[in-house]
Order: sequence, then structure tokens, then C-alpha cells
Amino acid sequence: MVTRTIFGRFSKEFQDCFEVDVAIAGGGPAGLTAAKYLSNAGKKVVLFERKLAIGGGMWGGGMTFPVIVVQERSKYILDDVRINVKDEGNGYYSADSIEAITKLCSSAIDAGKTQISTREPD
Repeated sequence: MVTRTIFGRFSKEFQDCFEVDVAIAGGGPAGLTAAKYLSNAGKKVVLFERKLAIGGGMWGGGMTFPVIVVQERSKYILDDVRINVKDEGNGYYSADSIEAITKLCSSAIDAGKTQISTREPD
């Protein structure tokens, strides 16, 4: 029953990927952000990630510490998905990298027209 359920659901969802407005290759921060804004604009989006997990290098943060730093002109993206940021001065803001990637992914899915498909490389 478990195998049948997993395969049945995936098959139905994958067939929904045949006709989309936008296909995005790569589930890093840029791909997830693009998926969210395109979905919010009413586009049907599918995001394909070749690895088992989305997020790209952002999981590791900066220098393998779970912290990212963005400049002021990009802060609105973090604010839009309610990522907690700390003002570091001089137009720089820091955030927790794990919070950032999980909220970016969740916001892309919650936009309602994004489907994410992951596959481990051959």
C-alpha cells in the first residue's frame, strides 16, 4: 500500500509538470525566489532540482557557518517571506541560513502555483 500510494501520488503530480508556464532548473535561493515571484504573478511554475534536497549552498551559510549576509537592496526578499534579519550596519543584514532556505522554499510552494521536484543525480 505504501509503495502504491507514493508512486500514485508522484505520477499524478509529475503529469502536472507537462504543461507549465515556467520551468526552473535549480532549487537554490535564486530558483526558489524566482518560483515564488512568478507564482505570485499567476504563472504555473515547476522547479526541478537534481539533488535530493533544495537550497543549494545556502544550507552551509557563509564560511560553513549557518549565517548569510545580504545587502540592503536585497533585504526586501527576506522581509517578504518573514525571515528574521539583524541590521549589521553599513547597509548589510544577516540572517540564519537554515531559516532563510526553508522559508524561501515554503513561500514558493505556498504561492500556490509552484511544484518542486527533486531527483538524486544518476
